Amino acid sequence: MGSIGDFLTAIDPKDGKVVWRHKFYGSGGGGLLVTAGGVLFSSDGSGNFVGFDARNGNPLWHTRINISNAPQTYMLDGRQHVLIAAGDTLYDFLLY
Repeated sequence: MGSIGDFLTAIDPKDGKVVWRHKFYGSGGGGLLVTAGGVLFSSDGSGNFVGFDARNGNPLWHTRINISNAPQTYMLDGRQHVLIAAGDTLYDFLLY
């Protein structure tokens, strides 16, 4: 039996219709994080940590870090950070 692949899919909660889809070229993504500013963070299953525009699914940024858990966000001195773990290493990214 084959697979049609893995996708990140945004669904409108009001009507249940698909708003956008982004195909993953790996084994699927990890946990998701969406910020109040409309950035959705996920692993893409191919060793990339990606920031997407939550409104349209366009990739905004990525880095080659194979994350091992869902991303976290926190505020420090009035600035928002995204924290991820990759193996035994923590990475912290500052959002502007």
